[in-house]
Amino acid sequence: MSSKITIFVFIKFNTMKNLSLSLILFFSAALSQAQYLVNYELLSSTPVAFLPFIPGVTTEFDVDYYKVTYNTVDVHGEPTVASGALAAPSTDACQGFPIAIYQHGTTLNKENVPSRENGEGDFVKLIASNGFYTVAPDYLGMGDNPGLHPYVHAHSEATAGRDLIRAARELVIELNEVAINEVFITGYSQGGHGAMALHKLIEDDNLLDEFNVLASAPASGPYHISGAQAEVILSDEPYSNPGYLIYLLASYDLAYENLYDTYSDVWQTPYDGIVVPYFDGNNTTLSMGSLNSQLPGAISELMVAEYLDEFTNNMEHPLRVALADNDNYDWAPQRPVKLYYCTADEQVNYQNAIDAVESMTAAGAASVEGVNGGPFNHGLCVLPSLTGAANWFISLKSECEVVGIEESSLEVSISPNPVTDIVNITIESSLSQQIDRVTLQSIDGKLAQEFKWNHDAYLRLSVKDYTSGTYIISFFDGNKLIASKTVVKN
Repeated sequence: MSSKITIFVFIKFNTMKNLSLSLILFFSAALSQAQYLVNYELLSSTPVAFLPFIPGVTTEFDVDYYKVTYNTVDVHGEPTVASGALAAPSTDACQGFPIAIYQHGTTLNKENVPSRENGEGDFVKLIASNGFYTVAPDYLGMGDNPGLHPYVHAHSEATAGRDLIRAARELVIELNEVAINEVFITGYSQGGHGAMALHKLIEDDNLLDEFNVLASAPASGPYHISGAQAEVILSDEPYSNPGYLIYLLASYDLAYENLYDTYSDVWQTPYDGIVVPYFDGNNTTLSMGSLNSQLPGAISELMVAEYLDEFTNNMEHPLRVALADNDNYDWAPQRPVKLYYCTADEQVNYQNAIDAVESMTAAGAASVEGVNGGPFNHGLCVLPSLTGAANWFISLKSECEVVGIEESSLEVSISPNPVTDIVNITIESSLSQQIDRVTLQSIDGKLAQEFKWNHDAYLRLSVKDYTSGTYIISFFDGNKLIASKTVVKN
């Protein structure tokens, strides 16, 4: 199978200000072999001067903002297609930015999501402007995905984020031909719970080689949802957002299918009827604010007395079991975690963060810290939390390589591509004489193979033992990158 090849010469300036040349080879054959990426659409391109201003968050690069559709799984593990966003630094000056993922907060409206440039898309752009490929899943049941959103359902929050990162890597390969390994995780409110769930999934499933998490910063999330958070929502003190509880039960009944038969089993009249259009899986107009305005704040006035009594007295009640299944505060992360919170948060009890720090530390976590943003409510806590997370990430990420682009006419061939067993690569003899080392990486930056090069102009490379996906083969003169190219394994 022949491939059209476009070749660029990247002029790279290292920290010693010496000039070197790197050849980056782009193979169009790789572009049709995405495993997670389904489709993408450029929604906007925003110059630095027109990016939203948030105090304490810097901007450096222009940002291209994409809607992404990708393959993932639903709450029952069945294949589905979801949507999300990728905000990419728009520059020819750098290569190899890390990935940051932002898990967004609670919304009822299926259109109020990152892939529509709504909701919290501005913060996604600001992170990207600081040199991150920044992704933000809409979550299941939001954006393009059908049905009801499984609200604060830890596993689906995590898989939606995991698979969007995978799709984004494939898109970045298509756009910039770069393998990405560094990963940063954050999110606010429900997104704080989702950020914690994603980090926990990565470590529980032994995926740190694929997702090299340098840091995660969950913020104001209900990590101890069966304890610290349930105590607030299920107490008879008026709660500011009673709609959250209805959202939660509808979500968990979707996932576990055992919480109730009809809304009337749980919610008193007339609230059992009021909530229907909000949770029919098609809501694109109604908001949480409009729902809360129609509900009582006290749980005893909202929930059917028999259901509340059963929950209170039965430690094996299906709702208790579901809440505990979605706790994610009690584990031992191997990678650094900062939990941001505020002490006057009326929506998410800051004790969630305290419980997580204490439990993780007791379990032997490597580096966990609680960060008190001050005596602010849930809305005002956003700024100190997210600016703190963004600036922490900026301090930890690797610096990009500064480059310029100049076209070249170097002759290279690769076949077959896609490949199932052996890939044959022929390279111009003058370049081959410079090469002394070759590496093969998966698109997440994981090293699959490294070997010496004998200065021949022909390479026969076996990939039969590797899983299907996109790989990058790179050629080095010592530690200096000379050329890179993609190879697709069927």
